[in-house]
Amino acid sequence: MGGGLLQLVAYGAQDVYLTGNPQITFFKVVYRRHTNFAIEAIQQTFNGNAGYGNTVTCQISRNGDLINRMYLQVDVPKKKTAQAATNSTYQNYLGLRLIKSVVIEIGGQQIDKHYSDWLYIWNELSLPMGKRYAYDTMVGADKDILNGGYVNSDITNTTLYIPFEFWFCRNVGLALPLIALQYHEVKVKIDFETKPNCISVGTGALTDFEDIKNISLWADYIFLDTDERRRFAQLSHEYLIEQLQFTGTEPLVAGTNRIKLNFNHPCKELIWVAKVAPSSTTVNKTRWYDYTNLDVADDNTSESLAYGNDSALGGQYTSNYLVISDVKPKTNSNPFTNAILQLNGNDRFAVREGDYFNYVQPFQHHTNVPVNNSINVYSFALKPEDHQPSGTLNMSRIDTATLMVTAKSAPTNQSYQGINIYAVNYNVLRILSGMGGLAYSN
Repeated sequence: MGGGLLQLVAYGAQDVYLTGNPQITFFKVVYRRHTNFAIEAIQQTFNGNAGYGNTVTCQISRNGDLINRMYLQVDVPKKKTAQAATNSTYQNYLGLRLIKSVVIEIGGQQIDKHYSDWLYIWNELSLPMGKRYAYDTMVGADKDILNGGYVNSDITNTTLYIPFEFWFCRNVGLALPLIALQYHEVKVKIDFETKPNCISVGTGALTDFEDIKNISLWADYIFLDTDERRRFAQLSHEYLIEQLQFTGTEPLVAGTNRIKLNFNHPCKELIWVAKVAPSSTTVNKTRWYDYTNLDVADDNTSESLAYGNDSALGGQYTSNYLVISDVKPKTNSNPFTNAILQLNGNDRFAVREGDYFNYVQPFQHHTNVPVNNSINVYSFALKPEDHQPSGTLNMSRIDTATLMVTAKSAPTNQSYQGINIYAVNYNVLRILSGMGGLAYSN
């Protein structure tokens, strides 16, 4: 008897739980037919002058039936060689830094609002490593590429593509049905960061850098076939959507801090980071997304390079095949030594050390454990990145929620600017009679 047949006849009582009364076969593929559709990216028109320090609004045109992904496209003039001696430089992750905030409105009602810090944090947690190099290139993670430095010495423009992360952008099954919003307009409002906050001038001047140009918003339109288009237009819709809550930067000092959480709705997770006030050194001015407790005085370290520091190691490490995330910090730079969440005066969990929130929680619940190991997470959901609910805390039913954190001393010659706390929650978007709005307000 052959080995394969021997395995086949070695069948016992336990095998009934695995192959008794089978429901599928691996040897005949089954597929399902889908509705006919097409997708096209179409450029949108801004109402206003898009650029440093300006706020512009874009009314989404009705070119198609639904909208899915959105990207902001920006041309960045590279720093000229003559400016090299001034130590003038763009910020790392310039594409994200440009967006102070971005808002999606339906019928004049704000549905969701995202921030540059949040776009960085979310992709640190959820972006698969296989896409990291492309994403870092798209958003200008390495300022040396923009500056014509180690990687690329030409001084032509660099085009950045910044993907938005609204609920309908991340899941095609939640694509926003423009065809069902006959009486409500959809608008995107972008608040651009000021030029001084996007560039570190060193001994130079802001005039050394040309303004960003050719700024455009692109939206992926989905075109439906006749029957499905009619159904979308005539029927009412209810979408379970995700929103971001952020109530502003709270004070943070070395030692124990009690921060009251003013959040609502069923929340999937809490994420918090420390904001370090920029020092007078050029080094720290390129680290707007640095939430660590690293001392910037010693910039010749892998820790400095990994967090976007100007570093003497840059020439050694930077290449077309290595990105910032490839250099792993050797030390724990989380500024929080421990944290605890209290609900109505009761401990939600025992006091846990900082490593639990910046290593264990992301390891359990997210695609990535961030290389920026000062992003702290506590998830109420099994899989907070999925649209399918897998656990929440209804903050609307909690009278008093308090996050208690113990912070280390701030880095040398620096101070804490504050703590940013974000909550990701569910809400319901209702669309009927040509209009849309949230089922639950704050």
